Amino acid sequence: MTAARRTQEERRETTIRKLLDAATEALIEDGYAAASVQNVCDRAGLSQGALFRHFATREELMVAVGHDVGQRTLARYRREFEALSAKENPLELAIRLVRDRCRSRLNQAWYELAIAARTSPSLRKKLQPVAMQYWTDIVRLAAGLLPDLHAALGDRFPVLVSTIVAVFDGESVHGFLLPDPGTEEARLEILGALAGAFAPGRNAASRTRGHRSRS
Repeated sequence: MTAARRTQEERRETTIRKLLDAATEALIEDGYAAASVQNVCDRAGLSQGALFRHFATREELMVAVGHDVGQRTLARYRREFEALSAKENPLELAIRLVRDRCRSRLNQAWYELAIAARTSPSLRKKLQPVAMQYWTDIVRLAAGLLPDLHAALGDRFPVLVSTIVAVFDGESVHGFLLPDPGTEEARLEILGALAGAFAPGRNAASRTRGHRSRS
């Protein structure tokens, strides 16, 4: 690749990054309906022509934001897990980090897109493949970080992962109006205990304790 071609590609990537970041901020701060092309361009410091050179429609840009948010969320999750897994119980850490990512500022952009897709057939059709890939990547990451649990549960592992994500998605949306820190902490503890029941060796350990108590 020539220097001129490389510079051109770098400019293109820089412009796209500005547009994705600006659209993400517009979703978070103003909501999907108000995240207009002009809003995004003003935030990015770019013209509408620059936007449409890279994205044919506003909807196409928003779908790209969905993909970008998912990848950034998973990358942050992996970094945090790998930094802390030697110091904490891996399963408890994994569950807590799911809650943290669901509550994160970045994830608010994903919620805005998901809610908008409910009433927009066009957006829903285009966003569904992104959501399916995001879910596949979530399960793959979880399996890689918790290999023993994945092996123990087999086909039920994605169900456990989906349940944990669904709980904290619901908690996050519910918390927009009715935050309840006390209940939320208790929920984290209960969910950790329930998930821990599936952990390898748990049943054997329980049987051993039961045998000892009867002796």
